[in-house]
Amino acid sequence: MVTPLQVFHRSARAISAREFEDALHAICLPRFPPAFSPRHRHIGCAISGGVDSMALAFLFNRLKQEKNLNASVSPNEQFRISDNILGKVRAVIVDHGLREGSDEEAKKVAHAIKTKLGDFVDPTIETINWESELGPGVDPKTHPSIEPLARKLRYAAIAGVCQRHNICSIFTGHHEDDHYETILMRMISGRGYRGLRGIPAAVDIPECYDIHNVYQSGYLDDQEAASPFWTRMPTGKRMKKYLKYSLRDQLDPQMLQYEMAYGMRSDGSQYFNEYQRTHRRWGDYPPVPEVEAEDGGILIYRPLLGFSKDRLIATCEENDIPWFEDHTNADPTFTPRNAIRHLVKRHNLPTALQKPAILQLAARCRARVAAEEAEAGRVLERLYVHDLATTAGTVEAEMPRFKLPGGPRLSRRSSAWRKKRLVHYRTIGAIIIRRLISLVTPNYNLPTLADLEYSVSLLFPELRLPEEKENPTLQGEPKGYMISGVHMDPLIQPNGSVRWRLSRAPYQARTPAPTLRLSQSALASRFLKEPSEWLWAGWTKWKLWDGRYWIRLRHRAPCPVRVAPFEAVYQKDFREGLLLGQKLKHKELLTSMLKVYAPGRIRYTLPAVYAETDLSGLIHGDGNESSYWPQPPEHLRRAAAGIEEDDSTTPTPETVTTKQLQKNLTKEQIHELLWFYKEWEEEQAASFKDYDEVWEESRYLSSSPSSTSSPHQSNNKNKRKLLALPTLGLSLPGVYDWVQCEVRYRKIDGDLLRRGTSWQRFKFWRTRDYASLRLRRRESLLERREWLGLKRRKREAGEGEVPVSVADAFKGGEGE
Repeated sequence: MVTPLQVFHRSARAISAREFEDALHAICLPRFPPAFSPRHRHIGCAISGGVDSMALAFLFNRLKQEKNLNASVSPNEQFRISDNILGKVRAVIVDHGLREGSDEEAKKVAHAIKTKLGDFVDPTIETINWESELGPGVDPKTHPSIEPLARKLRYAAIAGVCQRHNICSIFTGHHEDDHYETILMRMISGRGYRGLRGIPAAVDIPECYDIHNVYQSGYLDDQEAASPFWTRMPTGKRMKKYLKYSLRDQLDPQMLQYEMAYGMRSDGSQYFNEYQRTHRRWGDYPPVPEVEAEDGGILIYRPLLGFSKDRLIATCEENDIPWFEDHTNADPTFTPRNAIRHLVKRHNLPTALQKPAILQLAARCRARVAAEEAEAGRVLERLYVHDLATTAGTVEAEMPRFKLPGGPRLSRRSSAWRKKRLVHYRTIGAIIIRRLISLVTPNYNLPTLADLEYSVSLLFPELRLPEEKENPTLQGEPKGYMISGVHMDPLIQPNGSVRWRLSRAPYQARTPAPTLRLSQSALASRFLKEPSEWLWAGWTKWKLWDGRYWIRLRHRAPCPVRVAPFEAVYQKDFREGLLLGQKLKHKELLTSMLKVYAPGRIRYTLPAVYAETDLSGLIHGDGNESSYWPQPPEHLRRAAAGIEEDDSTTPTPETVTTKQLQKNLTKEQIHELLWFYKEWEEEQAASFKDYDEVWEESRYLSSSPSSTSSPHQSNNKNKRKLLALPTLGLSLPGVYDWVQCEVRYRKIDGDLLRRGTSWQRFKFWRTRDYASLRLRRRESLLERREWLGLKRRKREAGEGEVPVSVADAFKGGEGE
C-alpha cells in the first residue's frame, strides 16, 4: 500500500479549464433536446470589471482556445452551450453613470479585455440613458428607488445587445461568496426553505417581461427563419434512425389492424371528430385553430457558484488578468449586501452562520424542493387536463385525489404523524395549483405556496385541516373565486365530479384595461392617392398584451388602431358586419362561437382590434373618401374642377375626386392642400388624445346601468369600430386588406401538459408509453356510450364477437 503524499495548499488554486468546462456542462442543459443544430452561436458575458467577471471572461477565452485546437472533430462532438456550438463571446459592459469616472472605467475594462482576451472575446459598452427614463434635468442619484431601477435598466441594456447579436445565453460572475451573502440576507428577512436555496444556477432573464425575443419568446420567429438556430430536422443516418424509432413508438398494431380491416378515411376524421360533436351540439360554425404558444428567450447562467472568490483572484493573478475594484463596495452603509459583507469579514460569526454551514443548509433546501417538485410531477400523471384553449386563455382540469398512507400500527394512530403527512400533501397540492395558474394568469410573478392555502382546501377536500372542516365557506358545493388574476370556476359533472375551469379574471371597472395603440399611417403615404394605392406601414414590434398574448399590428388606415378587451356594446354591429354576403343561417355565427370558445364573461377578456373612427367606406371597398377625408377649401375645389377664377356663374362642386386634384392643381395649390390636410390631422390627433381618456371612462359608464354618458362620450363611442377578434379568427369582410394582426400565446408549461392525461392527444390512438404501460383515459363519456351502443346492436343482430374500435363506432353512427 502506497501512502499518498500530503500536499498542503497554503493559498487558493486557480480554476482550470477542465473544472470550468464541467461547471458549464452541469448547468447548460439542452433546452430543446430534439434539436440537431450544427450552427455556432455567440454567447454573452455580463462584465462589471470586478475580479469575478474578468475571471469569467478569461476562462471562456481559454476554453475557446483549447476547443479550437480540436477543430477537426465533427459538429456533433464540438463543445456546446445549451443546444448550439460555442461561438464568440460578447462581453457586455454596462455604464450606469452614477459615479464620477464610470465612463473612463468602462473604457479601461474594454481595453483590458481587448488586449488580454482579444482572441474570442469582443467587448461592448452600453451606457444607460437616464433622461429617457426619468426625464431631462432629473438627477438619478436623487431617485428614491435607484437600486431596483438601475437593475431593471441594466438588464434591459443587456437584452438589447442580445437582440442585436442573436444571443440567448448570458453568463454572470456570481460566485460562492455571493451565494453565501444572499442566503444570509434572506435568513435575516425571514424567508422559508424555498427562499434559502440561494442564487439559482440557471434562470430566465428578469426585469424584461414585456420584451419579445428576450423573455420566454422568440422560438417561433427562429423556426420561420431560413437558417434557424434550433432545428429539429436531423440529417443522414441520424435522420433515418430518428424516424424509425419515432414511427415505431407511434404505431399501435391493434389500431392498425382495425384500420386495415375497415378502411381508413382519407381525411383522418376518426382522429379529429371534436368538431363533429360540437357541431351537433351548438350549430354550424367553423373550428378555430389554436393560437401558437411562444418559447425560447434568454437564460442567465452562473457557472462560478461553486468557486470561492479566492480562487477567482488566484485565476486572475496567475494569468496576469487585471480587474477594477468599485470603491462603493467597501462602504457598509451603501447597500444591505455591503453590510453583510462587512459583518462577515470583520466579525467571527458562530459556526452555524459561517459559510460551510450555510452552504450545506442551502444544499438541503434545494434537495427538499427538488423532491417536492418530483413528487408533484408524479401526481400530475393523475391530473386530467380536458382542454387548454389558447384562443381564450382557459384551461379545464380535474384534480387528482390524494390518499393518506396507512403506515405502521402505532404511527397510524399518531395525530402528529398524520398532520405532518397532511401538511406535506398540501404543499404538493399547492405546487400543482400554481402550475395550473401559470397557464392562465396575466401576472409576471406567481403566487407563493402560502397564498394558496384556501385553494388547496377548496380543490382538494381530502386535504383539509381539522380546523377547516367546520369552515362555512368550504361547505356544500364549491364556489368560484379569484386569485392572481385568475377566475377559478367549478363545473359540476353529471357523475358528481368537479371539473375546474381556469380563465382570466374579468377586468375591474375602475382599473385601466390593457391597451395597445398604433397611430394612423403617415400622411405622405396617403396624400393624393386612391385608397387602394395607400402604402402599408411596417409591422410593429411584438408587444405583450395583458401578460398573456404577444401581438403585433400593421395597417394603412387613416386613423389610430388599438387592441383592447372585447366589449358587449359592439357585439351587435360586429355580428351584422359579419353577415355581409352570408346566408341567413349564419346569423348566429358570432353568438355560437362565443358560447363555445369563450362562454360567459370570458369573452370580455378576449383581445379585440378597434378603429377609432368608422372605416366603412374603406372596408366595403366603395372608395368613398368623403366619409373620412374632409373636402378641400372652396377655391381648391373650383381649381380641381377646372373652373376659372373669374367664372362666377358656375357653382362650386361639393366634392372633388383625387384624380381631379392630381390633374388640375398647380404645385403651389398642392402644397396648400398638403398643409390643409396636415392641420386637419393634427386636430384629429388632439381629439384622439382626449379620446384615450374617454375610452376608459366610457367603459366604466357602460358597466353601470344607472349612469348616463355625456354627448361627447357617446359621439366618441359611436366613432369606435370593432374590426376583428384575432384569437377567434373573426374579422369584418375586407378588414384584412387594411388592418392585419398576428397573435401568439405566451410560453406555457409543456411538462404539465405532457403529464396531463388528455390534452391535445388523439382520442383514439393508443401510444406506447413504456413508463406507465397502461391505456390512459382517452374517450369521453359520450364516446364510450356510443361505443357500447354499437357493440350491443351488433350482438343483437347476431354478428357475434366482432372486434370494434371507437373509430368504428363513429364510422357506423354517421348514417343514422
